[in-house]
Amino acid sequence: MRTTLILGIIAGFICIASCSDIDSVKVKDPITISSPSPTEQITKVTLNDMQSGYVEAGNAMSFKFLKQIYCGENLICSPLSLQYAIAMAANGASGETHQEIIDFLGYGEEGIDALNEYSKTLLEQLPAVDLDVTLKVTDALLVNDDFPLLPSFKKTVEESFYAAVDNMDFSDPQQIAARINEWTKRNTNGFIEKVLEPSEISEDAVAFIMNALYFKAKWAGDQYSPMFREEGTKSENFTLDDGGTIKVAMMRNTRYHEYAEMDGYKVLVLPYANRKFNMYILLPDENNIDGLIEKLQTSSWRKILANLKQDAEVHVKLPKFNIENKLNLNDALNELGIRKAFEPASAEFNGMFAPKDGYDYWISKIIQKSRISVSEWGTEAGSVTVIEMDGVADAGPGPKEVYFYADHPFVFIIGEETSGTILFEGIVMQP
Repeated sequence: MRTTLILGIIAGFICIASCSDIDSVKVKDPITISSPSPTEQITKVTLNDMQSGYVEAGNAMSFKFLKQIYCGENLICSPLSLQYAIAMAANGASGETHQEIIDFLGYGEEGIDALNEYSKTLLEQLPAVDLDVTLKVTDALLVNDDFPLLPSFKKTVEESFYAAVDNMDFSDPQQIAARINEWTKRNTNGFIEKVLEPSEISEDAVAFIMNALYFKAKWAGDQYSPMFREEGTKSENFTLDDGGTIKVAMMRNTRYHEYAEMDGYKVLVLPYANRKFNMYILLPDENNIDGLIEKLQTSSWRKILANLKQDAEVHVKLPKFNIENKLNLNDALNELGIRKAFEPASAEFNGMFAPKDGYDYWISKIIQKSRISVSEWGTEAGSVTVIEMDGVADAGPGPKEVYFYADHPFVFIIGEETSGTILFEGIVMQP
């Protein structure tokens, strides 16, 4: 007998910085918050050579990820969010499944311990690099009472990802969704109010792993010299990729910005707060976004940054924009090398839960929902990644199996059983 289990891994990520009966469900026991809250500012994020290589690998993955999910429409995503979600999942994987995830992340042969230490370092240091930027990095696991975590996995997510582990009765999907959505809203300062509807939660769910990054920042500058003035924003034409034009609210300024002139495109740096966080605008010289995306596949982000200079006044026009989208990432990640994790018969996720005879787990889908708002004051954005894992209990050895695939031309006959009379016959050459 096959029993389906779902493990939803939810990673909510706010990069810079929706209603149903669930809104009326009172959360009696909110999920615990456990994340670094620095009080002293540091001058920079300090990484060793190996961890610096991880950053470069993550950036390279980001460009490849962008190409895979771009479909000719507005797009907002968070590769870092994805990295954290998959990194936590990697701690519960083994064998080729584990290795494919590590290879996708680009973290080499140093092993899971090095990945966890790197993740912890960023969790601790990123929020401390500019205290005038609101940045929270928060992890949590909501676990079905009937499926306790392995002590080793629980220890890892608590120590390396600052994850709070909460358990509850999973019999009421409204209560599950209410707790997750309340946690999401609390950790994104209300920017994202809802991640899941009760109808999206399987009756066989076993756990949700959640990661939220909240980042909200004003542009660099002050009241006397702001980055953009509202009165400077004008309605102007914006040329679409098909050559048509639309009217948009275009923000404007002129400053000695950092910029770079690359092969076929330009880069503009717009800093936030104390200039530790920036928005980078990559603009193709011709109206050819596909060409730019293709160039990035063989580009090094580190080398692009090395070309930045600040030797001229830069006249800037940047449209205000709001984007929201929801993506299924299965195909993109499969193309980027994560394959066994999606295969029911061969995925190896045996390091998350306490032993339960015969149960196997695999990733059935990965969804990322994202939103961003850019205006004169600054930027706010959100991204939520959901990894759903299915599992079945092995019923043991079954009967002999025979495979009959009519996947090439064949003959068919219709006959009467008791007399053996053939009524119809034929050949199928092309269905």
